Amino acid sequence: MEVALGRIHADDKGWVFERIRRVRQTGGSFSAEFRVVTDTGVRWVLNRGTLVPDESGRMQGQGAYIDTTDAHSDVFISAGSLNQEVEDPLIAAADRCLEMHSTLKRGDYPDLRRLTEMLLVGFGRSLALRRS
Repeated sequence: MEVALGRIHADDKGWVFERIRRVRQTGGSFSAEFRVVTDTGVRWVLNRGTLVPDESGRMQGQGAYIDTTDAHSDVFISAGSLNQEVEDPLIAAADRCLEMHSTLKRGDYPDLRRLTEMLLVGFGRSLALRRS
């Protein structure tokens, strides 16, 4: 996680880290699309996840990174200026599934966890296809 966060583009670090700080305090869903610097250049990623407290009260996260570079044109629009709080039904459903998956991790429900994993893969694919 530290390596991934260390690769966030300098222009996006401020607002991304502010969002991370907020969700670490309260728990819940996290969503952000931002740039990362890789060995081969700059890539765009959509990060979706959720943080919930474990038995000791420490926040534990689960989520996914989706490469959305191909969905961005040559014209740059700052990711921080985009309204990322849109209540899209697909995004809202993905958030609820992430919450279910994280909650089920605290119990012995392997079959239900596998179902939520399959759903999360489906949500990721659907979101990626919409961006292309």
